[in-house]
Amino acid sequence: MSNTQITNAFIDDTRIKTNVQIIASTYMNISFNKLTKMLFSLSKRINDKYFRYHSKYSEKKIGLHCYHERVKNNAHSNILLQVPPEYDVLNVVSDMEKLWLKFDTRKKTRFELYQDFDVRNQFKCTSYARKEKYYVPI
Repeated sequence: MSNTQITNAFIDDTRIKTNVQIIASTYMNISFNKLTKMLFSLSKRINDKYFRYHSKYSEKKIGLHCYHERVKNNAHSNILLQVPPEYDVLNVVSDMEKLWLKFDTRKKTRFELYQDFDVRNQFKCTSYARKEKYYVPI
């Protein structure tokens, strides 16, 4: 599949919220494996908060489609959020932000979960999130 077809498939899937842009920044030079482990822990904690039997009932699981990226002194991940219809996206993202800040072990926390709920062009936002090829489904 081409990049355009993959982007359109993400947009057509109603469970994936392509109208929300989420970026989990660490402002650290960490490996992608460590970033993946942190995001997996974030996913586990958020799913346990909303529905603790999420591993048994996968249709109620909050999913993260992560595309890792590295710039100078900042390993971060562009995230496409997959939320079941019974959950409110605003509450899920707010809870994710609170949990993400707890992963930072420094005295002055620098982790940031950037979110934008006012995306004008879903195609551009989704293709921007997918620009890096290091894809990790969580």
